[in-house]
Amino acid sequence: MRRFHTLKIKLIVPVLFILIIVFVASSLMIIDREYNAAKTTFINNAESLAILSVESLIENYEYYYESGFYIFIEFVDNLMSLNPDVRFIQVVDVNGKVLFDSSEIEEGKFSLQNYQEDRYLSSNDLIKRAGLSTATTEIDENKRVIDIIQPFISDFGGHYSSGRYQFSFSSLDDMTQGMIFSISVYSAIFMIVSFFLIFVLFNRFISAPVGRLIKGVRQMSKGELGFEVKLNSKDELGELSSVFNNMSLALKDTQDQLKEYSKTLEKQVDERTKELEEKNKYLKQINKDLTITRKNLNTLNKNLENMVKQRTQEVDDLLRQKDEFINQMGHDLKTPLMPLTTLIPLLEQKEKDSKKKKWLAVLNRNVYYMRNLVVKTLELAKLNSPKTKFTLEKINLKDEVERIIENNKTIFENKSIELKNNISNKYLIKADKLRLEELFSNILENSVKYNIKKGKIFIDAAKDNGFVKISIRDTGIGMSSEQIKSIFDEFYKADKSRHDFDSIGLGLSICKRIIEKHNGKIWAESPGPGKGTTIYFTFQIFKR
Repeated sequence: MRRFHTLKIKLIVPVLFILIIVFVASSLMIIDREYNAAKTTFINNAESLAILSVESLIENYEYYYESGFYIFIEFVDNLMSLNPDVRFIQVVDVNGKVLFDSSEIEEGKFSLQNYQEDRYLSSNDLIKRAGLSTATTEIDENKRVIDIIQPFISDFGGHYSSGRYQFSFSSLDDMTQGMIFSISVYSAIFMIVSFFLIFVLFNRFISAPVGRLIKGVRQMSKGELGFEVKLNSKDELGELSSVFNNMSLALKDTQDQLKEYSKTLEKQVDERTKELEEKNKYLKQINKDLTITRKNLNTLNKNLENMVKQRTQEVDDLLRQKDEFINQMGHDLKTPLMPLTTLIPLLEQKEKDSKKKKWLAVLNRNVYYMRNLVVKTLELAKLNSPKTKFTLEKINLKDEVERIIENNKTIFENKSIELKNNISNKYLIKADKLRLEELFSNILENSVKYNIKKGKIFIDAAKDNGFVKISIRDTGIGMSSEQIKSIFDEFYKADKSRHDFDSIGLGLSICKRIIEKHNGKIWAESPGPGKGTTIYFTFQIFKR
């Protein structure tokens, strides 16, 4: 029953809380409305008293010497008795001088001598109000008083004095307190009665039906399927009980079907178990065959590994023999070519016969081409060798490029090439100085060779993720996309129509090996034939 009572409390408490809020809000609204109405009436009565009595007050004051001062006091007492909320009445002139104060008579402090002295109102605001020819009303909520200064206008229109009336809100406050007490008592009685009625109605129409439903659920949890809850109501709880009863009967039918299905399933499981036992025997036999096959494969793998090691050793030997052959061939070719490169130019200079001189010039070009081919081939073979080591050092890129340009100044001047070095002085790279010069010299030679007469070359650099990306752009013959793909291949010439002896097709291949040895990248781009070519490559930034 603990859950049941908890549900009852959860439903009743919010309803009771809402009732309290409604009663309190409505009570506050009623009290505020009645208080404002009473306050307005109070102020109107006070102002009416001041308006109706000020003329008699001033006239009696002016004649008190003739009729007797105590007759005037009697008049003031009668006037104050008309409204018990009057605290005091004063007669003041337009300068704020107090001519008469009723509070002094009530407190026993009255003396004719006081009125022979000059006494004024207590504040400048009161003095200012006393001089006005219109009535003014001030309400002090802190002191709970209303202060009215009513001017007296003579028949001739003159204004010489006023009556000051001060009223207390005490009776209004007493009335408000009484009203709050009465409304609170009635609200409390109404809430108690409402709570009792809600409790009885809730217990009759909600708690009892819910209790029956809970009992039915507990019976079902114990396995008593088919249990029915009897409720005669036609509301939501009645519909819920009907659904519950249908569900209980449906579960009972399902339970019976499951029992029957369980028996059938047990028979099928027994049959499948027998089949699995037979298949398990078959799988064990297959597993034995696989074990034998696995052993044979391991033996075959070992044989293959030995063959791969053997073939790898053979390839390494062939590569080593190739390097040795290229080195030996290069030295063997360079040795006879050296005297030829020296003697043929001398013979060409001394020869007088023009025909023979022409033959010697052709011979000199071919010897120079063969010598250049041998040198470049040896250089490429050396770069391909894993034994080749670079001496990396800190290099100021701008200064080094300026030095390389100065060393190759002649080839630019021969073709009237305008070269612009736009590299900033801030870039420091880590590179082999000799290989860097060889790289720039090869690329610049190509840019000059395939450039137009009076063409231009631009050198730029920029940071790129820990590297410096350098570009060398020319205004030369350009290349197609197919030529770009093969530009770094060995012995490739972009312009096959040219048969000059200055190019052997290894310059950019050597450049590629130099960049790869520096762990950088190199590539080429061209908008198309006749639109120039740009070579890009990267070097690591020097870090301290």
